[in-house]
Amino acid sequence: MSSKSALLPETLLEVHDATLLRGAVRALDGFSWSIRKGEHWAILGPNGSGKSSLIQMLQGWLWPQEGTISVLGRDFGEDDVSELRRHVAWVGNELENEVMAHQTVAELVASGTVGTLGIHFENPGAKQKSEANKALKIMGLAELSKRPFNRLSQGQRRRAVIARALAMKPDLLLLDEATGGLDPVTRETFLKNLDKLLRPGTARKEAGPALIYITHHPEEILPSFTHVLLLRAGKVVAAGPKAKVLTPALLEKTFGAKLKFSRHDGRLWLRA
Repeated sequence: MSSKSALLPETLLEVHDATLLRGAVRALDGFSWSIRKGEHWAILGPNGSGKSSLIQMLQGWLWPQEGTISVLGRDFGEDDVSELRRHVAWVGNELENEVMAHQTVAELVASGTVGTLGIHFENPGAKQKSEANKALKIMGLAELSKRPFNRLSQGQRRRAVIARALAMKPDLLLLDEATGGLDPVTRETFLKNLDKLLRPGTARKEAGPALIYITHHPEEILPSFTHVLLLRAGKVVAAGPKAKVLTPALLEKTFGAKLKFSRHDGRLWLRA
């Protein structure tokens, strides 16, 4: 375990009784949840379940009308939100649209260490470039470091923006529907790389960030995930260790339908 990980509090994230209104809709309703060191969570739910609202709330872009949120023991509203955001990295499909087309992979990843999407605003130093190189290796992109972003495949682009997030050295990494727009083969390649990243000792020497992975698809909940949160209509259906949460009864309650289940290579597949 890295010295950084050893200094972290046991509870990395805690949300208590949060209610988030978006217009007249309760996007989250009395929501409580916590993440501890060493846990990797998948958040699963149908459209409109509150997943996107939750992610925006965890980044400090939306604020609950009721309840509290704390990251690393520091409460939103009492500490500088911009400082807290440095501990919580987010990767979503929209981020790729913000990258300068001709920026190289190395430049993009290095920009994560200085908190911009264009390194021209602040030049990274030697130590920051070293962190960027580590992230490139972790995501299997070292050989593509000089390639412009617009010459990457879709799967490579997704890995590049995740490498940028890792270079920030966050304590929490939010992956928001990370396989959106990927074809089936590229999706499976991406998921295999992600699984390797999360397995202790396979991709890095030091402990990485705790992962929060948002998806509509149960088959994307990899063997390396430790916990699952099920959401429906802004409420928690279930939250806890993966084996206890991914049950037929709880999944049918989450999706509001009768489902057929099959398991393959440690992953769960559903059909309506």
